[in-house]
Amino acid sequence: MPLNTESRTKSAGKNVSTAFLNKAVFLLLTFVRRRIFVEFIGVHYLGINGLFANVLTLLSLADLGLGRAMNVSLYRPIADNDTQHLSALLNYYKKLYHYIAAAVMGIGLALMPVLRYIVNMDQDIPHLYLYYVLFVAKSAVSYLFSYKASMIRADQKSYIINKLDIIVNLARVLLQIVVMVIFKQYILYLLLEVGAVVTHNLIVSRVADKSYPFLKEKNQLDDAEKRSVFSSMSSVFLYKLSWSMINGSDNILISMICGTVVVGLYSNYTTITSHLLEFVALLFTSLTASVGNLVATAALSKRYKTFKSMQLVCFWVGAIVSVCLLYLTQDFIRIWLGEKYVLDNLALIAVVQETFLTCIMRPVWTFREGTGMYQQIRYIMFIAALVNIGCSIVLGKLIGLSGILFATTIARLTTYFWYEPWILFKRFFKIPAREFFVSNLKNILLMLICVGLCYFPMTCIGWGTGLLSWFGKAAICMGVINSVYFLRYRKSPEFRDIYDRGARLFKKAE
Repeated sequence: MPLNTESRTKSAGKNVSTAFLNKAVFLLLTFVRRRIFVEFIGVHYLGINGLFANVLTLLSLADLGLGRAMNVSLYRPIADNDTQHLSALLNYYKKLYHYIAAAVMGIGLALMPVLRYIVNMDQDIPHLYLYYVLFVAKSAVSYLFSYKASMIRADQKSYIINKLDIIVNLARVLLQIVVMVIFKQYILYLLLEVGAVVTHNLIVSRVADKSYPFLKEKNQLDDAEKRSVFSSMSSVFLYKLSWSMINGSDNILISMICGTVVVGLYSNYTTITSHLLEFVALLFTSLTASVGNLVATAALSKRYKTFKSMQLVCFWVGAIVSVCLLYLTQDFIRIWLGEKYVLDNLALIAVVQETFLTCIMRPVWTFREGTGMYQQIRYIMFIAALVNIGCSIVLGKLIGLSGILFATTIARLTTYFWYEPWILFKRFFKIPAREFFVSNLKNILLMLICVGLCYFPMTCIGWGTGLLSWFGKAAICMGVINSVYFLRYRKSPEFRDIYDRGARLFKKAE
């Protein structure tokens, strides 16, 4: 298979469509799997599952930011069709990733004595350390063929991996459901997780070898370029350290302050929000390689036009996700798992506002990935991580779970929420960031208008508690939000650009 010769629009369309199909299938199976997990395995193990997942988020620091630095370094040689340079880069990354896999395993095992300080339960969990070792093994093996998957994604062919994900995830989740119902064993559940990662990586490796024969060549980077790779990694590493401290510390602090079972209850909410955000992220992750290509080849005006269109999509989608979460989540938890799994409304508000901020920052992050803009933001992210941990401890002691969740929002708003856009506009778009912040403020107000318009029908009508009533509420929320945003943006250049792009994709699909 040659390097991608399709247009950015066509490649992005295929990447997005397959990514959404993959997530839609996995989302449905995940809700079924989690319901069965709670019933046959138990909420205590649900807490362990969420806690260990956060520990592994911190372990992901071991890659030193190599993945992001690698993706950025591949865009230019792909655009130039320089297979010799690509071969040299990937041979070097292969060696580094093998070291990283060994480091993850070693560091993970070395942290085992710490478990007794962060697991906070009213009953003993048998085989706790064995479960942790399986989590670490899953993380370590995921690095073995990462460099090949990165080559496929950087070449704007993520749809190949997305199709494979659908098959592997479908098989994994169905087998896990069968195992939980029949054997009720958490260890078998984890073994299937590890097996799925190994299977996926082996298949991706074979696909990459067949698609890019130059990967088998033995070209090597010179010392100067190796130093350049490590220079890029140093900037990304501090960013990734900070990101992991922000996103990987919450469940650990919740476990220590509020109890590990609370981690399980909170993880039900993050299962919903994380999958919704993954749908949003997939849309933009699928576009990241296209943005990298855009940065390498397009004029400044076209780059900014693309950013504005992406921003409108995020405002619109962010409003849909946030308002629906606010009015539909509690009822959905009751229907899905039961009343005893519902958290208080203050915790829900904290979850919703964090989700909204994540949605509206997505265009900035997509261009950050495409431009490799890490050196300029690495220190502000570290400050955000320190603010998050400090506020989480203080607010967690004062108001519990909600305080830890609000702390993350405080850390974001006071640091990189304003700093990253300012740097992006100053260094990349060469214009003031004032328009970005004004646009954000206007859309926050627009989202609050949607919240107000939905309040009466959501709270004053005598809805039932069943699934049919839930769908009725969802339909009203969707109708209100889409009507408000359509009336506001129907005549804007960004809306016309999005419409034209969609029309071109549809026409090519025919």
